[in-house]
This record gives sequence, C-alpha cells and structure tokens, in this order.
Amino acid sequence: MGTLKDTEALTVGIDAAVTANHHVVVRRPEPGGVGQIVDEFTVAPTLDGLARLAKRLASRDVRLAVAEPTSMTWLGLSLALAEAGVDLALVGSRHVARLRGAVSGKNKSDVIDAQLLSQAGELFALHPAVLPDATTLALQRACRRRHKLLISSNRCWRRITALGRWAFPDTWNALRGSRAAILAVLRRWPHLDALGRARVASIGDEIAAHTRAVREVSARATRVRDTARQWAAFWAGHVDLDALAWEVTDLLAELDEHEARVAGASGQAMLYWQRLWGDDDLLLGLPGIGKAVAPTVRAFLGDATRFPSAKEAGSFVGIVPSNWSSGTVTQPSRAISKEGSAELRLAFYQAANVARGVDPQLAAFYRMLMVERGHCHAQATVAVTRKLITRTWRTLTRGRPYQFRDLDGNQITRVQAAALARTLRVPA
Repeated sequence: MGTLKDTEALTVGIDAAVTANHHVVVRRPEPGGVGQIVDEFTVAPTLDGLARLAKRLASRDVRLAVAEPTSMTWLGLSLALAEAGVDLALVGSRHVARLRGAVSGKNKSDVIDAQLLSQAGELFALHPAVLPDATTLALQRACRRRHKLLISSNRCWRRITALGRWAFPDTWNALRGSRAAILAVLRRWPHLDALGRARVASIGDEIAAHTRAVREVSARATRVRDTARQWAAFWAGHVDLDALAWEVTDLLAELDEHEARVAGASGQAMLYWQRLWGDDDLLLGLPGIGKAVAPTVRAFLGDATRFPSAKEAGSFVGIVPSNWSSGTVTQPSRAISKEGSAELRLAFYQAANVARGVDPQLAAFYRMLMVERGHCHAQATVAVTRKLITRTWRTLTRGRPYQFRDLDGNQITRVQAAALARTLRVPA
C-alpha cells in the first residue's frame, strides 16, 4: 500500500498505554486548520476494550489511525483496527517530539498526544504498519532482547575497565590488547597481593592461553606481577585491598551472567532465523555480515523488497544524514537521523566495521575518509555503513550472490579481496 494521505476521511490519534487506558481522538481534518474533534474516548487494553474500539471506529468514515509504537501495544491495536477496516501507521518518538514541540507552552498530556497524533498524516508521509508473521515477530523480539542484554554486558565491561584503570593501571596496561587475558588473570588473582605473589610462569600460562600469537610472554607476565606488587604497596593504608578484590570478583560474576544471557538470546534468535531463512547464503555472502548480525538484518529488513530503493532502506535503518532548514539557512550534512530500529542500526555498524577489513573497495573508501578528509573512526564507519546497506539491498532484491571486486572493478575471490584490503589499512 502507498503513502496514506487523505484530508477528507476522518483521522484517528491513539495514545497507546501499557498500564492505563488507550486515549483515542477522532478528528475531521480541515485544509489550513487544525480540524474538528468529532469523538474522544478511552478504551482499556483488554479484549473487550479493543473490540469496543473496533466497533466504534467501524461506524465512522475512518481510514487511518496513528499511534506511537509503545512497547508492543501497537500489535493488538493493529489487529483490532483491521477488524474495523482501518490502517494503523506508527510514528517514531523523534517525530512525536517534533509534533509536541510545535504546541508552544503546552506540557505533555494524554489529550495533547492523541490530538497531535491525529494530525500527523498532514505533516509526515505515513505508511501502514507491516504486521509480521509469528516467527518473524519472535525473531524481532529475540534480537531486541539480545541488543538490550549486549548493552548491559558492555556497560559491565566498561565498569571493570574503569576500575582497572584507576586501581592498577600499570597492570591493566601490561595486559591490554586481550580482553580474554585480562579476564583470565583477574578471575584467578582478583586480589592485588595475590597477583603480586604469583609465579611468573603461572601468569604467563594464562596470558599465552588467552592471547592470540602473543610474543614475550615471560616479559609481560613479569610486568603484570611486578606492577601488581607495586600498586598493592602504593595503596597500603589508603585502599582496602580485600574490598577491591571483592568488587573485582563481583563485577566479573555480573559480566559472566550478562554474557550467558546474551548467548541465550543469540541462540534463540539464531533458531528463528534459520527456521525462516535456512542457510541464508545470500546474506552471509556479504562482507562483514556473519551469523552474529544476520538474524537482526533479516528480522527487520526481511528480503528488502518492500523498499523501492537503497536510499529508502538506508532511511529505514536511520543511518542517513538528517536534513534541517529554516528560511534561507540549510544544513544538509548533519548527524544521522537514527530513525528506525536501533538493533538494526547497530548490526549494520558492526558489520561495516568488519567489512572495511575484507572488502578492498570499502577499505579504500574508509582510508580516504580517514587519511584525506580527516574523519574520525565513527564518522568514517557510518559512511561505510551506508554503502554496506546499499550493497545489502541490491544483493537481497536482485537475489544474486555478492561479488567482491578490486579497485578497478574487476571480480576477485573473497581470499584475494581480504588480502588486498589488508594493504589498504589506515596507518597509525
């Protein structure tokens, strides 16, 4: 179905609630005006309430209802409105904030929200919400859950990093470069005194077992032991080392719990993804997209055929620059819009960070932005992300495997592409 814009039919704004009642405003649009509210009521988010909503709207000339995607309340509303022959369009929180800001001097309230939502179709291009099938919905929810757990896990790791950098920074720096080695050493010797008394060979065994192609293991292990001993002496009488050891142990246990839950959510997402897409060689053939991010891409992008262009797909991900203009002033190159799914946006960003290391054309683009234009890593990676989304859209909609090419556009193998990409790395 195309864009929904109709100034003759009644429009409906629904302020969806999770624990309270849904507030509904039915409005008759007027060209050049705010229109007239012809009905206003509340319904409970129950089966009876949804049935009453459908019955009340079915008796009117209503074609479009607008709501915020509050939690999962939109799903029940969508099914109830379908019974009344009404399309449901969802307006993201950023657009709602702009609508609310247009009402000067007004504070947020249910009435204002419902009224503003009923006017959204006159200000934004609205599209009917796509109702996913049960397995796709399960995949989306598993990916969202994994995303939240991953953020919690990363926050816990940052707390461990902050503690290490103030409590024993020299020891931390001696282990820096291998998260696995840091965790292994701290799990075995969370107490600075114990680490300072440990055998160099024992510390070296942990470093060698958890660091890829490590060199000078004995020298690193010696630095770890000696600096731990020095920091223990430095903090004597000022920091309770027993309390510090407890904090390290507790943070490590919290991190283990988060990582176990992330693994569980990842496994669940993988199950639904494989049920829907099988081996999914088409998507996995793209640079940077592996089994960690593929479920998220499929969960929200699907086969990508509902997007008429790569630009539309990029806009859906929220990775395109936001435009702003006022009078004669324009700022076409601003921060990315961040509309759409945060889970999908992060998945593509992570994939792009890997893709620039295996695809020579993306590697050359990233290098040009960093070396010649002075972009920071995040800015350059976002630009690579936009290119990766375009390539993903083309691959999925055309149904043909991705072809790696050199800088002259000649087709090469994946192995040749990775080797060429390594020569294009940004110098230190």
